[in-house]
Amino acid sequence: MPGKGNLLKKRVFTIFTGIFLFHQSLFAQVIDAATLEALKNRAGTQGGNTTVVSPLDQARQQEFQERQSRLLEEREEKISKISRLEKDFQSRLNSKITQFGYSVFLNTPAEGGVMTGTISDNYKLGTGDEFIITFQGSKSQSFTVKADLEGRVIIPELKPITITGMSYADFKSILKKQVEESIIGTEVYVSMASVRSISVFIAGEVETPGIVRTSSLATPLEILMKAGGVKKTGSLRNISIYRGGKKTVFDIYALLSGKASGFDAVNDGDRIIVPTIGATIALDGEMVRPGIYELPAGSSNIAYKDAMKLSGGTLRPSGYEMSQIRIDEQGRQKFRKITAGEKISNGEALIAHLIENSQTGRVELVGHVKIPGWRTLSSAKHIKPLLGNKRNLMANPYLLFGLIESVDDSTQTRYLKSFSPENIFAGGEDIDLKDSDRVIFLGREDISFLISNFVRQVVVSGKYTVKETLPNGSKNLKYCKPLSNLARIITDTQSNRFATATRAVFVRKEVEEVVAGKSEDTKLQSFAGTDIEQKALVEMAKDEREVDKESPAFCPSIYTNVNNLLPFILEYIVSVDGAIRLPGVYPVTPGTSLKSLLAVSGGQSNDANMTNIEIASLDANSRSGTMQMKWDYVNAEQTDLATIGINPGGGIRVGSKFSNFEAGAVLLSGEFMQPGVYTIRKGEKLSDLISRAGGITSQAYTYGAIFTRNRVKEIQRAELKKTARHLQSAMISASVKKTIEAESLLAAQQMTDQLANAELIGRVVIEADPLKLSLDPALDTVLEAGDALYMPKRPNFIIAMGDVLNPGALQFIPGKGIADYINEVGSYTRSADEGRIYIVYPNGVAKPISLSSWGGDRDIGIPPGTAIVVPTDLGPFDTLTLVREIGGIFQNLAVSAASIAVLIRN
Repeated sequence: MPGKGNLLKKRVFTIFTGIFLFHQSLFAQVIDAATLEALKNRAGTQGGNTTVVSPLDQARQQEFQERQSRLLEEREEKISKISRLEKDFQSRLNSKITQFGYSVFLNTPAEGGVMTGTISDNYKLGTGDEFIITFQGSKSQSFTVKADLEGRVIIPELKPITITGMSYADFKSILKKQVEESIIGTEVYVSMASVRSISVFIAGEVETPGIVRTSSLATPLEILMKAGGVKKTGSLRNISIYRGGKKTVFDIYALLSGKASGFDAVNDGDRIIVPTIGATIALDGEMVRPGIYELPAGSSNIAYKDAMKLSGGTLRPSGYEMSQIRIDEQGRQKFRKITAGEKISNGEALIAHLIENSQTGRVELVGHVKIPGWRTLSSAKHIKPLLGNKRNLMANPYLLFGLIESVDDSTQTRYLKSFSPENIFAGGEDIDLKDSDRVIFLGREDISFLISNFVRQVVVSGKYTVKETLPNGSKNLKYCKPLSNLARIITDTQSNRFATATRAVFVRKEVEEVVAGKSEDTKLQSFAGTDIEQKALVEMAKDEREVDKESPAFCPSIYTNVNNLLPFILEYIVSVDGAIRLPGVYPVTPGTSLKSLLAVSGGQSNDANMTNIEIASLDANSRSGTMQMKWDYVNAEQTDLATIGINPGGGIRVGSKFSNFEAGAVLLSGEFMQPGVYTIRKGEKLSDLISRAGGITSQAYTYGAIFTRNRVKEIQRAELKKTARHLQSAMISASVKKTIEAESLLAAQQMTDQLANAELIGRVVIEADPLKLSLDPALDTVLEAGDALYMPKRPNFIIAMGDVLNPGALQFIPGKGIADYINEVGSYTRSADEGRIYIVYPNGVAKPISLSSWGGDRDIGIPPGTAIVVPTDLGPFDTLTLVREIGGIFQNLAVSAASIAVLIRN
């Protein structure tokens, strides 16, 4: 029956195996493509083997790496520590010179032993070496044998071979011979399975003297590394190795220079002694490898030629003076010039100094050129040969003004002088160049910087407030050093050096404000009570916040690369204004033609009056020592502008042809026959424009016409800001003198901020009825550019607003009184101020009314579109009277806006 039991077990096993394989096949069929692809990737799409590292091995590897890092840090700390010898030479030479060769001990070998590759045939065998012997041929066998204590290797069927002291190559040769003699038709192959361990004694100036247990393949250098390396007090050139009563000197310098391999293995029982450092010299200055060098063992001096080999020689092949520092019997150091045949003794130093570190025979091309850099003076003795031709300039060059930075022969001071690239390229007289000259070409971007707000504000205020570093100590990318230097020069210069730049700043500011639509009154108000210099600083701060730090136009590099270039150029500028496409300031050389100056400024605009060009120039009187401005006028139709010379410091103004049209337009909207934007004549009146628009429609409500003007808007805005400042001061005063809650002050502050930013429309109360304008011309408004007139439809309702129960619009009924309208919206609320009710007529005029039963305005008739306003009683806010003021202002603004909305939405 046991057989049946076994058979049953086999069948059960077969069944389960089938079920398992069936499930496996089903699983394989339902694996989705993404999972399969992930498995493929994990397995490696390259077909290579995947190495799985256990967490324990990873931890061990990490621990090993950390241990090696700590050892390296410790060695770096010890080697970087200044020795007494280094300190002495450093103080004598005023240099950071260090001892040569000791950094070789930084890379301490791993604790697992010396890593080796193929065993050298010269390797001396001994007890403990283990071999893998392989027979192939008539007899195939592989086994491992180890040299016994008597130094013999015993292999079956062969004679014992004594290997102690034998080279690895000789052992292989003897073994091969025995196999050929004893085992016919068989070849033998030998490899080292492992090498024996040896003990080496090391003492002297090493970090950890004692017995070092290591591989028999270890070299003297590796033994020194295992002992922590040689101290800086130890010798690198006189290391003694004792073996069998004989002494061998190991020189690490020879190893580092490649003259010796240094890899002869040590033997078991060897002794390595590191004595104190021998004679030393210092090689410093312009050397390839400056350092403190130890002389060969037993030497107290070294030849000059051999010393230079230690340091690798000088950086350059020639041009040096070699100084030797000797020490006399009293310890005094003496400098002397050394010759090639002399020697340098222990404790002395050799320093290489350049006789002259200069460059001659060159000129430099700088600025707006395609290929800047140095050129030989022999091939570029003038500016034109230096550049070549105009095609070597970058796009948009500025050819009316170039510069040469030269050196004064007597003082060696660098200075700037101007020249005209235009004249040179036109065939004019070229300029001789000197050694080390820098020729500078400018681009339009460099010129545009002169009229930027950054330069303007510095010219006006003489101050530059941007700091070179940020509070965190990092570099401020918005800092422009040329502007800082310009501000310092302007502050220190009490002269008219930058008078033209100053005049140009105010001229350009005037033009911008006019273009922006600011009136003279507005400008005066904006400057009223404000110092111009302080205003300039405020605008500068605004510009600094808005500037793109990556923008190259913010501070062109040419002004940084050339010292004092910005103030020098500002001395040579002329201002160009009027009917010019690119007005601004432009640097010129004396005698620049007016034709060229107008060309670089974009040329005259279409409205330019070329018959009367104004030229302002400085007339210097050498006798009286004064400079006076004089004006000349040129007619371009009768004079060749190329013959008119312009000098720095003046100005050009091209007038515009007279036009009877305003610069802007007027907008008519609403109930006009032909609404739209209209160009107007200077002095044109409203009635004329309405007539040009075909008149008004039959539904037009002229009494509610809304007329706005930009100039009025600016005045209102200035007054509102003035009021906000007044309220701010009142709030500060109230907070000091009265007991006021913080919440009340906060509310007042928020209302003041809203007041300063309130939207204004600049409405003007006018008469817009064409019939009335024809009967009374004095009511006819003279139009300005930017005016707007909205003509609403006739409304059919009255609006009641403010502190009433149900504010809203009510149907207009002729003859109905104000009190009736108020009653229709539920009369007053508790907070209403019944004594300050007023109405706002459709034309914008406001009128206070009294609803007293005795002689009041209860039954006064009001036209459609009128707003009845019941203000809030601000009496409860007496503790903070400025809240009443703010509240009243906001009520007025709200009512004004609401009354306009009534007409517009009708």
